[in-house]
Amino acid sequence: MKFILGLLTGLVLGAVAAVMYSVQTGRDLREEFEGVRSDLSRRDLDALGARLESRVTELQAVLETRMSEVRKRASSAMHEPDVTADAAAEAAAEVAASVEAAVETAADQAGA
Repeated sequence: MKFILGLLTGLVLGAVAAVMYSVQTGRDLREEFEGVRSDLSRRDLDALGARLESRVTELQAVLETRMSEVRKRASSAMHEPDVTADAAAEAAAEVAASVEAAVETAADQAGA
């Protein structure tokens, strides 16, 4: 049972990763696979190495961009004044009210 669950989890995660790759890079994963496959079948390791190097470089640039965004957010959060308990309670009450309104709207639409 654990094997089947692990297999299904791996398949789902693989499919999600393939879709995320295609969306983020704007490339079709099938075309990338065909390119790598053709490089391997021709035994052109230089082309394969260049392809992999360019993908790693792109990934590095994306990761550096995201890390700088996270660092900016963290540093700005450290410099903001502390939120008081009253302000947090008011924000929670606003969220609860908006959830209640959304539930009522959904119930009205379901009844109609």
